[in-house]
Amino acid sequence: MSDEKPIGRQQVKREARVSILKSFEMKGFIGVERSAGAVNYMAIKSSEDSQFVIASIYGDRRGVASIWVKDDTLELLKDSGELTPDEDRIIQDVSFFKRGMDWKIEIHDAEDALIGAIVSRSQQVMAAIQDEEDAKVAARVEKQRLADERKAYMDSKRKSAF
Repeated sequence: MSDEKPIGRQQVKREARVSILKSFEMKGFIGVERSAGAVNYMAIKSSEDSQFVIASIYGDRRGVASIWVKDDTLELLKDSGELTPDEDRIIQDVSFFKRGMDWKIEIHDAEDALIGAIVSRSQQVMAAIQDEEDAKVAARVEKQRLADERKAYMDSKRKSAF
């Protein structure tokens, strides 16, 4: 006879959320514990100092967990066929919660194939966002350089009172 107790539902859910977080961490993301009222969740970010949250891991009543994602991530999942309407999976609009996420995707278990797909699509969205941010920074730097050139030129034209 075995002395092992069966794992309870809450423990399975906890382990699933840890497994999902590890999947994101393996791709270079970090998890930051947050709460919204009585609800605790894990915000997934590219770095500790980044303000941009790419996904969030929440508990779920029916499944073991849910991953809240951006609209772009959901579109990539649908376009690639990794997420189809005929799946037994709850996908809900959560944009009205104003937490920066648009869609809640139910996760059935810790080995759900969709976890890896969500992580890789989130990585694609994050890369596109980072490229946009890099372009904005480059444009700001160029604008400042031109302003400095203009100021130096105007300063050289000014006459001195003495």
